[in-house]
Amino acid sequence: MNQLNMAVMVQFLVLLLAHSPSFSSVAEARKLRKSSIPTLTVYNYLAIKGPNSTQGFNAVQCGGPSPALPNLFGAVFCFDMPLVKKKRVDSELLGRVQGSWTTTQLTGGTIVVSETFILTNKTSLGYRGTFSALGIENIGRKTSKPITGGTDDFELATGIAVTTPLGNVTLDAFGNGVLWFKYKFVFQ
Repeated sequence: MNQLNMAVMVQFLVLLLAHSPSFSSVAEARKLRKSSIPTLTVYNYLAIKGPNSTQGFNAVQCGGPSPALPNLFGAVFCFDMPLVKKKRVDSELLGRVQGSWTTTQLTGGTIVVSETFILTNKTSLGYRGTFSALGIENIGRKTSKPITGGTDDFELATGIAVTTPLGNVTLDAFGNGVLWFKYKFVFQ
């Protein structure tokens, strides 16, 4: 490249940088956009595969000690559950929550949960994208986990995911253990 072309290229880059938004203003714009996400409330139902079930479940044991322990210590479960607008199976589908949990207490009752929330577009929420939560849950009790941002409207988002179990475990027509949860996402 000759000196004239190099000089033109340098001038072009200087002009481009002078008229483009600064990195700090882009970060500030993202922060402003993220802070405007309201608290969102969604519901989901967990249907753990029963011993003889072949359908209707959305969570299965996908790992654990061999032979299995009577208290499920060390058992790993994988899930892909619907997120719905109301506590009804036929409610508006807002997205999915996918992930896993591991039972981590010898006496039972405590699990470590890793979950990614996938909110699809064209729903009444008005937001789309993904974000994740990771933390400890005490089975049957309201718990919270930190939210870390993901994609689209939730890029760089932070906050708390509050999980509240609703009622007791019941059996569905296929022998799966079913339990409803309410998720409240408080973005900061």
